[in-house]
Amino acid sequence: MMYATGKAMWANVSVPNTRFEPHKYMVTILTDEDTATELEAAGLKQSTDRAGNAKYDEPAFMFSKTAIRKKDGVANKAPKLIDADGNPLDCLIGNGSNITVKVRPYSTAYGTFGELVAVKVNELVDYDDGGDLDNEEF
Repeated sequence: MMYATGKAMWANVSVPNTRFEPHKYMVTILTDEDTATELEAAGLKQSTDRAGNAKYDEPAFMFSKTAIRKKDGVANKAPKLIDADGNPLDCLIGNGSNITVKVRPYSTAYGTFGELVAVKVNELVDYDDGGDLDNEEF
C-alpha cells in the first residue's frame, strides 16, 4: 500500500463518476514533488492531457477503484472515506480539500495503476455544484 497527501480534484468517492463506462469511484490528487517522486518510483504515472502535457501546475495523479460492479453484477464496495480523526464520512469532497489517499499499486499489460482503497479528509472544502447561480450572475 502507498499513501499520498495533497489537494483533491474531481473527487468521486461517496458517489461514483457515472459520466463514462464503466462507472468508477475516483479522485485526482495534486501532490508535492517528493510525493510525486515516490509514486513514480512505484511505476505510477502523472495525469496528462491527450498531448502528454501536465494538466495542472502541481504533480497530479488519478486513482480509481475498479468498476462499481463486478462482471457478475455484484456491487464493489466504495472506497473507505474517513475524517482526520478516523470517523466515517459520507459527503461530497470539494476541489482543494486536503486529503490523504491510500492506494494499492497493480500492474497490467497497459501499465501500473493505483487502486483507490481509502480517502482521509484532513481539511474539507465544501463541494459547490454551482446550482444556486441565477441568470443575472451568468
